[in-house]
Amino acid sequence: MPDQEHIVEELEELIRISHDGEQGYREAAEHVKDPNLKQLLNEVSLQRTKFAHDLEKEAARWGRAAVERTGTAFGTFHRAWTDLKAGLGGGDDAILGSMESGDDYARKRYDDAIRDSETPPDVVGILRNQAQAIVGTLDRIRALRRRRAA
Repeated sequence: MPDQEHIVEELEELIRISHDGEQGYREAAEHVKDPNLKQLLNEVSLQRTKFAHDLEKEAARWGRAAVERTGTAFGTFHRAWTDLKAGLGGGDDAILGSMESGDDYARKRYDDAIRDSETPPDVVGILRNQAQAIVGTLDRIRALRRRRAA
């Protein structure tokens, strides 16, 4: 029998990370100059909102009726750092770099949860789909940064 509390705690951590992504991408979209990039960042922000909502439903299914809907301390610091870089004239590339590092952190946390032997197979399926989307976003951001550097 899986440890229900452990599963809920793991889901709550990923919910907080999803909220970090939602807020980070939304704030990044406010700072970038390129309208196409702004659209992409806003789309990813909405995607992360959906991730959090889907994970909240799973947490409720596993016994947690109310989950915290804030991000992590790391996410708060990371967004402040991104804002500072943007404010100092770091430009779109600096913002993309921050989004890349934030998503790399998220991907690692998802991978940890997927590999956790306590994570039930149906939850693993949800996490794999979300992790795959995060990797897709990382690939797009890295490709954008390479094109901008060339």
